[in-house]
Formats: sequence, structure tokens, C-alpha cells
Amino acid sequence: MYLSNMLWRDLTDGHLYQQDETFPHDGRKVPAERIESLLSGKNKAGIAFIRLVEDQPEQKPVEKAEAPKRATRSRKKTV
Repeated sequence: MYLSNMLWRDLTDGHLYQQDETFPHDGRKVPAERIESLLSGKNKAGIAFIRLVEDQPEQKPVEKAEAPKRATRSRKKTV
């Protein structure tokens, strides 16, 4: 998956990408050469517009363990 590094407009289709928006939008097909140029900065602007994000499996939320309850001592009442 690719994410946008910054706010930028794609000159091929006019789409305005926000930072951290998925590239390409709407599941469009993009040639490998175009992706490489946007990743590497080997383009007219000379900067990398997108970055590769590895797909990570969803992690289950960690449940907090309850603290063990303290044993209470019974106090004898003195009369």
C-alpha cells in the first residue's frame, strides 16, 4: 500500500491528495514506472510524493490484567 507524504495534486488525473491518503485513489491502475517515480523523487519536482507502507496484520487489543487484590487481615477488637 502507498500513502501520500504531503498535500499534492496528481497532474495525470487532477486528484488532490492529502497527507496519509492512499495512493492511487479509488483503486485506479497506475503503471509501475509512475509509482517508482513518485516513490523515488525521480520526477519533475524532484521529491518523493508517496511512501510504501507494509500491510500489517491487525493486532488484537491487549487486555489489561487486573491487579491482584490484597488480602485483608481481620483485626481483633480489644475491649
